[in-house]
Amino acid sequence: MKIFYSLILLLVSSSLTAQDFNGQWKGSFNETSYGFSGLEGGGVDYVLELQTEGSNVSGYSYTYFNEGAKRYYTICKLTGTINRATKDIVVTETERIKYNTPPGFQNCFQTHKLHYVQDSADIETLRGTWMPAPNQEGNCGYGTTLLSRRIVKNLALRTTPSYKKPAPYAPQNSIVSKPKNTPPKIIHKAPAKTHTEIKKPVVKDDNTKKIIPSMVPEIKKTDTVKQKPLGFEPRRKDIIKTIAIEEPTFKVDFYDNGEIDGDSITVFYNGKIVLLHKMLTTRAISLTLALDENVRENVITMYADNLGSIPPNTALMIVTDGNKRYEVRITSDTEKSGSVVFVHGK
Repeated sequence: MKIFYSLILLLVSSSLTAQDFNGQWKGSFNETSYGFSGLEGGGVDYVLELQTEGSNVSGYSYTYFNEGAKRYYTICKLTGTINRATKDIVVTETERIKYNTPPGFQNCFQTHKLHYVQDSADIETLRGTWMPAPNQEGNCGYGTTLLSRRIVKNLALRTTPSYKKPAPYAPQNSIVSKPKNTPPKIIHKAPAKTHTEIKKPVVKDDNTKKIIPSMVPEIKKTDTVKQKPLGFEPRRKDIIKTIAIEEPTFKVDFYDNGEIDGDSITVFYNGKIVLLHKMLTTRAISLTLALDENVRENVITMYADNLGSIPPNTALMIVTDGNKRYEVRITSDTEKSGSVVFVHGK
C-alpha cells in the first residue's frame, strides 16, 4: 500500500510541475497607490495571452477601462520568464501595439509578478502584484493583479468510443448513389412524353422547351443560398496550431475560456459554416468532423461575432482524436480570426 501511495504522490507532483501556462488569463488589476489617470482604487480589466517555451515567456497584454460612457483599451507586446518549480511568472510590457486612450493619459508599461494557484477543481488563477516597468518617466503607480481561467476536465475521452462507431456510417453516403439512379428514370420518362406529344399538335413541343429553361433558375437559386453565409467581413487568419488527425472522424468542443462574458462565435470548416452565432458558455458546443481526403490541409476558423464584455473573444477548443486529446486556446477579434490546421496523420 505504501508503494501505491508513493506512486500517487509522484503522479500528482509531476502533473503540478508540468502546469501549462499557455493561453489566455482574464481578470483585472487594481491601483493601490494614490491612483493613476483618475482611476484611483478602481479595477481595470486585464487579459494576458501567454506563450511559453522553456523558461521564456512571450505574448500580449490587453488593458480595458471606462471613462464615462466610453471604453478605452491598450494592447502591448510582452516578454518574461517562468519558474515552473515555484510556479512563479514575471512578465513585462515592452511595446505598445494599439490603443485609443484619451489625451493626456499616462500610458505606462507594467511588470506583473504572479504566482500560480489552483483554487478549485474548476478554476486556476495567477495572482500577485504589478509595478511600473523600468526606465519610465513619472509615477505610474502600483497595485495587485488577479487573473483566472477555467479548467476543463478530461472527461471527453470517455465519449470517444461513441464517436468512433458513427465513423463507418459517415462513408455510407449511399444518398449520392440514389440521385445517380434517378436521372436515368427522368430520361426514360422524358422521351415517353415526347412520343406522346409528337402525336399531338406541335404546340406541346414548345411546352417541352419551356420545361428546360424552368430548371435553370432553380440552379441559380441554390447558388445564391450558398453565397449568403459568405456575408462576413474579411479578416486575417492567424494559424495557432497544426494537429495531425489519425482517425476517420474527430470531435471538436468549444468552451468559453475564462469568465462567461457573452462571447458569440461563428465557426468555419474548410470555408463552410459549421456553427452559426453560438454563445460560448461552460457547456461544450460539439462538432464531429472528418478530414477532406482531397485537401492537404483542413482549416477550422473561429470568427468573432462580438467581443463580449471583456475583449477579445476567446475560446478553449478541445480536439479529441481517438485516445489523443489536444487543447487550443483561440483568440479572435474584429481584425483577426484564430485558426487551427488539421492534416492527415498516418
